[in-house]
Amino acid sequence: MYDLPPGVVFGPTDPEIVLYYLLNRVNGEPMFEDSMNYVTECDVYGDPNAWIKVFQETHMERLYFYAKLKKKNQKGKRIERSTQCGTWRCQKDEQLFLNETHYGSKRSFTFVAKNGFNGMGRWTMHEFRLDGVYGNTANHDNYVICCISKKE
Repeated sequence: MYDLPPGVVFGPTDPEIVLYYLLNRVNGEPMFEDSMNYVTECDVYGDPNAWIKVFQETHMERLYFYAKLKKKNQKGKRIERSTQCGTWRCQKDEQLFLNETHYGSKRSFTFVAKNGFNGMGRWTMHEFRLDGVYGNTANHDNYVICCISKKE
């Protein structure tokens, strides 16, 4: 996982994250075999130890994860972003456009730890999701890509 040659950094653009990685994942389309190593499945909104462990193992400053959204209730549109150890608090929501076409959105979050949890620093996250022209795509609201970074 994350085996890149020295000097090479995985740094996709916002359109690449949404239109390649996320759209292909939601549609069940195949991707380049090597690209599967750079965005991995993780329960970001469940157990924070899951993504913190990946940071400890890889020593990376930024990681990308596919995350399945958990709705607060069956009928609602609100998403559960609280865990046993803390909450992802929304800071900013931004629509993404390519050639004047709205294709997705990016939300910024900070992790607020609950008392007693040692999250080993401050964490920020960008959550990328499909909407706009892809708002009617099947399963568009089930998955997002989360880019988590450690802030010093």
